Amino acid sequence: MRVKLTKLTELPDALNPNNIDEGYTEIHNCPDAYFRPPTVDERFAPSSWWSTSGVQEIINENTFRTYSSIYEWEILKEDE
Repeated sequence: MRVKLTKLTELPDALNPNNIDEGYTEIHNCPDAYFRPPTVDERFAPSSWWSTSGVQEIINENTFRTYSSIYEWEILKEDE
């Protein structure tokens, strides 16, 4: 499974400002058995080596807020 993660906004009161530009996108390869969608009070970890800070709010099906940023995520089709 491939998971695309895009930083939409860094919050003005970011707990851990991370200097990742808004609009930054990463694509992570994630084994199906490992993947978990964003969950409040947990880090979103689309790979074994990268994660967000703790998820504070699920805004909608594909958007969530952490302590520092707002992200959008999607599962890519095999040919994307």
